[in-house]
Formats: sequence, C-alpha cells, structure tokens
Amino acid sequence: MTTRACVAVIGAGASGTIAAAHLVRRAGDRGRPIDLLLIDSAPAGRGLAYSTTDPRHRLNVPAKGMSAWPDEPDHFLRWLRRHVAVDFPAGGFAPRVHYAQYLSSVLDAAARTAGERADVRLEHVRGRVADVRRIGRRLRLAFADGTNRPADAVVLALGHGEPATAWAPAQLRREPRFVADPWRPAAEPTLRHGDEVVIVGAGLTAVDMAQSWGREGVRVHIVSRHGMLPLPHANAPQPPVTVPLPAVGDRLPATLSAARREVFAAIRAADGDWRRVVDGLRPITATLWAGLPDAERRAFLRAAGRRWDRVRHRVDPAVHDWLAQRRADGSLVVHAGTVAAAHSDGDRLAITLSDGTEVRAAAVLNCTGSCTSINRSADPLIMNLTSSGLIRSGPLDLGLATDERGRLLPDRTSGAAAISALEPAAMWTLGPLRRGELWESTAVPEIRAHAARLAGDVLDALPSEALRRRPRDPYGLPISASAGAAGAYVGALHRILRVQSGAEALVADAVTVDPEFALGHAVLAVLGVEWGADVDVEAALAKAHAPGARADERERRFIEVATARVREPGPQSAAALIAYLQTYPEDALGVSLAVPTIAFGGATDVPTEAWALVDTLQPAYGDDWWYRGLLAFTRQEQERYAEAGELAALALAAEPAAGHAVHAKAHVHYETGDHQAGLDWLDAWIATCGAKASHRAHFSWHAALHELALGEEHAVVARYAAQLAPPHVSGVRALVDSAALLWRARMTGTAPLGDIRAVLDVVPAGLLAAPPTPFVALHAAIAMAAAGDCAGLARLRRDARAHESAAFRGIIAPLAAALGDVVHDDPEAAMATLLALGDEAALTPLGGSAAQREIVRETLLHCAVAGGRPDVAVDLLSERIGRRDSPADRARRDQLVRLS
Repeated sequence: MTTRACVAVIGAGASGTIAAAHLVRRAGDRGRPIDLLLIDSAPAGRGLAYSTTDPRHRLNVPAKGMSAWPDEPDHFLRWLRRHVAVDFPAGGFAPRVHYAQYLSSVLDAAARTAGERADVRLEHVRGRVADVRRIGRRLRLAFADGTNRPADAVVLALGHGEPATAWAPAQLRREPRFVADPWRPAAEPTLRHGDEVVIVGAGLTAVDMAQSWGREGVRVHIVSRHGMLPLPHANAPQPPVTVPLPAVGDRLPATLSAARREVFAAIRAADGDWRRVVDGLRPITATLWAGLPDAERRAFLRAAGRRWDRVRHRVDPAVHDWLAQRRADGSLVVHAGTVAAAHSDGDRLAITLSDGTEVRAAAVLNCTGSCTSINRSADPLIMNLTSSGLIRSGPLDLGLATDERGRLLPDRTSGAAAISALEPAAMWTLGPLRRGELWESTAVPEIRAHAARLAGDVLDALPSEALRRRPRDPYGLPISASAGAAGAYVGALHRILRVQSGAEALVADAVTVDPEFALGHAVLAVLGVEWGADVDVEAALAKAHAPGARADERERRFIEVATARVREPGPQSAAALIAYLQTYPEDALGVSLAVPTIAFGGATDVPTEAWALVDTLQPAYGDDWWYRGLLAFTRQEQERYAEAGELAALALAAEPAAGHAVHAKAHVHYETGDHQAGLDWLDAWIATCGAKASHRAHFSWHAALHELALGEEHAVVARYAAQLAPPHVSGVRALVDSAALLWRARMTGTAPLGDIRAVLDVVPAGLLAAPPTPFVALHAAIAMAAAGDCAGLARLRRDARAHESAAFRGIIAPLAAALGDVVHDDPEAAMATLLALGDEAALTPLGGSAAQREIVRETLLHCAVAGGRPDVAVDLLSERIGRRDSPADRARRDQLVRLS
C-alpha cells in the first residue's frame, strides 16, 4: 500500500488555485494518493486581482487566452458559454468576478475527479502561515494562530505583495481618507456630487478604481510620473509576429540598447503594428531578460519598465473608450507628476501636485502597484523564511531566487542555513514571486504553464518510499500498468511500429492481466478500427473510461483523442490529436495514428499537413530507425526519391523488419521505374522478414505492380492466387489491394485474376455502403464497378454529391458516374468525365499514394482505347513513360501507335 504524502499550497489566489488544480489533477492521473492543503483566509480564486465583485472590472486578456489548462485553451471560454452567456465571444473581456468563480470550479472539478481516481484529498485551510521550518525530510507549517501542520512539499503562491506607500508624504499616510490598499479599504468614504478623488498610479488598478469611484458628478484625477494610461487591445487582433531576435540563437543581446534596436526593427517590418510584435516577444521574453546583465535590467526598469507594462498589459478596448470619453468631458483628468504635499482640510484632503495643481480630495487611492522587494517585505512568512535561509531574494530584489523550474533556492551564506538548507527544500513558487528570474510571470498563460510543470516536479520530489517505479514504453513514456501487462503492451507496440501482425493479441493479453490498464483498452479499440482487429470497440472504450481505470495525464489525453478519432473522425478530432502530439511528440503510437501510412488512416487527407507533422518530430526521435522509416515514406511522397531511399536503407540496416521503411523502398523502386530490382527485393523480403507483416497483402500488391509494369502476366495471376485472393486477405485490405488489382488487370488487358464476388464477401458491407474517407470511397467505387454493381455506384454518386467533403463532391461523385458508364459500355462518356477530373495532382485529395490513385488513370487509358481515341491514350502513356519508364507501357504505346 502506498504512503500518503501532503502538499501545501500557500495562497489561494489565481496562481495558488491554478497550481492546486494542476497538482490534484496530476496526482489523480498518476494514481498517487496525496493530501493537498490550500491555505488562505480567502476563498479559492479570490486573490488580489479577482477579489472584486464590480462587474465593470474586466479581465485585460480576451476570454480565449485565460484557460487554466494549457492543453485545453478554450476551457474558460466554454465555461463562460455554459454559465454566463451561450454566445460569449472568444475575443470578449469577461468580468473578473466570473474568472474567480471559474477558478474555483476548475479546482473543485479537478479535485473531485482526482479523488475518484486516486483518493486525492483537497482541504481548504482558512488561516495564515507565519513560518515554514525544515524538520528532517519534512516541512512544518506554523500558523499565525499557533497551530502546526506537517507537509512533504510546499508551494508559495503568495501573489502580489502589499502596495508600496513610500512615495506618499508622511502626513498623507496618517490620514483616514488615504486608501493604502484600494482592494482592501478600511472604509470607503461617502462621495457627494462635486467631490474629487485622487488616484496615484496609472496602471490597470488605477483604471479599475477610476471605474469604481468615477461616478456621476465626481471628478477623478489620475497622477503618475509619466501620465500614461494603459493602451487598448486591438479591436480586430492580428496574429503575433515572430521576432527574429538572436535571443534564440548564439548572439543573445548583452545590452538593452541592442535588444531595443531589434524590437524596433521588427515593429518597422510589421508596418508599425507594435501589438503584434509585443505579443510575438512573449515566448522569448524570459530568454531576453535572462540574457541582460543586472545593470542593463536596472536600466530597463528605470527607463522603459512603465512603457513595457503599458504596451504589454493592455485593456479592453471598450474600457479604453470609456476612459477617453471621461477625459473628453472633463470628469477624468490625467496628470504627469507626483504628490508634492498633502494636509487635512476639514473633511477633505488638500493635495498639491508637482505640476502645481491643487485638489480638495474626498479620498486618495494608492494604485502604484505592489511592493516587489523581498528584503523590504513586511510579510511575516517572507521575513521568517529569509531569516532561516530557506529562501533568498531574486535578481534585483524582484521576488525570490529559483532554479529554472521554479524550485526555491536557499541562502547558502546564511548562518542559519548551514545545516537546514545545504540542499534546496521541497519548496516551489510561481506567479509574481518569480518576476526577478523571468520578468513576465504574472499573466495566466505563464502561470498555467509553470503550474503544469511544477505539479510534476512536486510529485516527483515526494518521498521516494511513496513512489513505485513505473514501466516505460520504447521511447520512455511511463505506462500505468502492472509489470506483466506492461511487458505485453510494449511487445505489441514493437509490432505496431514494425507493422507486424499479432499486436492486438498482445494488447488483449495486457488488459486481461491488468483489467484497469486504461491505455491498453483504448489502444485495443484503435486497432479494432484501424487494423480491423476482432475487437468490441465500444466495450473497449468503455473500459478505458471506467472510473477505476488507471492512467496518468499523458495516457488520459491519448485516450481522449483516440476515442474522438474512433467515434468522430473529422477535423475536430484530428486537430485534438495534432495538439496532443505537440505536447507529447515522443508518443510513436500517437504519431502512427496521425500520419497516413500503410497501417493507419491518418488525421488528415492533406499530404502537406502530414509531411509537416513528420518533419517537426526530428528533435524527438533523431536517428531512430522507426522515425527514419516514417520520414522515408514522407520523402517519397514528396518525390524526393534519392533521399527516401537513403533513409529507408538506414532504417532497414538497424531493423530489417521496419515496415514503413520497406513501404517507402517499394514506392521508390516503383516511381523511379526500377521494376526488376524492386520485384526481386520485395520477393526476398516477403519470404523472410515480411512473413510476420500485418499488411503483407499490400507488399504483395506492390510486387504485383512491378510484375504488371514488366509485362509478366502469368506471374501476376500466380501471385494473386497465392497471396491476394481470399482467404489470404480480408477486410479493408481485400478492398484496397485485391479488388483494386482485379480492376487494374482488367483495365490493362491482363488475363482475369480471380472472382470479385469472392473478394466482396470478405469486405465489411459498411465500407461499400458508407465509405468513411475519400480513399475508401475510391476503392469502393472500383470494387462495385468490377462487380457490375450499377445500383451501388448510383447510390455512391448520390451520397457523394451531398457529402460535406469537397473530395467526395468533386472527385468521388463524378468518378462513380464515369465507372457506371464503363459498366454500361459507354467509354466515350466515361472518358469525358475522367478527363474533366484533371491530372494526377488533382486527385491528391483522395488520399493514399500516387501508385494507388493511378488506378483512375488506368481506367482513363482503357476508356480512351475502347472509345476510339488512341491518340489520347498515346499521350497519357508517353507522359507516364517520361516520368516512370516500364516495358509494359512502352509495349502498349507502340501497339497503339501502330494501330493509329
């Protein structure tokens, strides 16, 4: 039985609540029982920024960018549409009170799910931690009320510190009408018509306070050194511009001026659209900050810090318009200056500004921002942790010192740290306290990314006796299964990657040994759909999603995308699969599911999209044999045959049974006209390593194409009977390989190979009645034509015309009509329709390979000859010979030339 561990998150604002949600979710995914303490006197999600209940206080980021989950970017938007407004716009700016409610619901949902999966327990402790002490391997939290709680790990999510007041004259700080913290006013003064309010500071908080206090008849004065209000977001935002800074290479700017030159150059290149450039800087801001020496960072804070905040942290355009309107009517006045003097004047404060303006103010609000200095902090917890040496101030005294993953670094120079802090304690932080290390650390997109990484690190650091070693797949991904089940599953994965048979049996063995192995059930369902395995697909999916099924976060996401691909194949589930692979590129099974190959249908019918995905995987796989084979297949589709051949050879040298490499090599031989060498090599491989291939019929089909190209008619007949006729082939392979070869033989005038009815008997009826993809529809049409099924072709034509897919409407529908004309012995009509479809490039949306789509051209050649147009046939053959020579094509062309 595993030992329970305790993790304490101190602070329940946005950063603390998001961190807690990621921690419980990750613990549930790992099947790791923990106690999580969320400690704050306020409810979850109600930190400084989101404690307001004023509906005028809006987020300064559109709803589409505020999800708590990096892997579900529209999660907050979906929540808004369920709980606030069904048509809430993605680019809308929600009231902050709704975001506090959202964060609370996110945490509750994550904790509930984790509790069901792994007995994860969330406890909201109302109180204030005054100190954390290291006691042996554990930490002890001391509360302000004198109580104590132990913990194995601590996350400091303290948010923003108390607002700084050093700018205010001493007399002003003593006045009751001075609001030192506008989010926690002691008592809001009563305002009368004609009153004036002074707001010191011109940032986002000042805008909020101007909305709250700027009621009718009240004039608001905003005072700041620069007199610059926040800038608005664009009404129609454009995509960010990738800034070509050397920060991502070897020439990191070492000076502020160098970095500024690069930024301004990028703005000029973007036609002055600074918003796009500033947004494009976001992914590399931390790198830029890290590359500047402290002196340059100080210069930035002194000379450009406010300007950066202004362009980086923008407001809702509607709020900006409201400010402009108030300035225009004189009820809002902005001053560039400071508060020079203040004294009591009856029931008002007499304020003198540095620009000479005098104001009798009903209240003065401190909106200058929080105190970021750790060394000057008055927070008892920060003071005690600093004193004990468990933490130290970060760069420029902005927040705390951390490693690159947010783990707090001790003060090794402290005498108190000599024993207790020789090594960093199990303490992390995120949010504003990482500003010195990262500069940008306070926005939700950064917080959620840091929280996701932090969650895994915290759980990994829990006492080792509470963790068990997990088995891993060939590329290092953990497997949530018993040792025996994991062994069978890894064996199955090896067969899938080699494109060998028997994988489904091994996965079935794995889930029999470990019925709670959720990933195994999901993979079994995928093989049932993609490989035609004898699997109850819905039952397997139900077991994968069962409450007691085990899966970590990665496995859970795979199960979700695999379920979507099985149940709802289409653009939405394809996009989810691609998004999953962006997070987990080393999931070779997920990659296999996404890329159209001999073994899987793929997530896209657009070849360039699949090619782009494969190319992005290079950093994850390097010189791995499986990846080289997949890349070789991609390269031959791109007609880069020499490169494809080299990659295939390298893959086969490392793994002779590498199915993708064999497939790529077969295509290279065929498309380059190297038919005899290709046939000899394939026959040798099929007889040896290919004996275990799960798609052996397709390799036999490739060999048969070589025989057709060489004019070896008897060899094709013999191969079909021995390797491609039922019962050697069944399911989709019978349709795509066997039926297609029968039709191709008929179109080329080859001797009859076999009975199409015997093939159709082993093809699932659904593939003919309702083909799921254009590629299957192509072969369904060919099979029905071979069987003389005019009614089936008419039905397919009708359904294709009404299909949502352009490939069905534009290619399958006319193709079915043309094949119907062939069956009705009207080659002239069929030829006209087939010619109108365009050249081979126009058939690309059908999917599959060029060799498979070539069957359409073979049909056109047959119709041209039968329709009395040998000149058309000669032109078609000459074009193909020029691209890929073959003895059979030369013989056909020569014969047609003689006849004409």
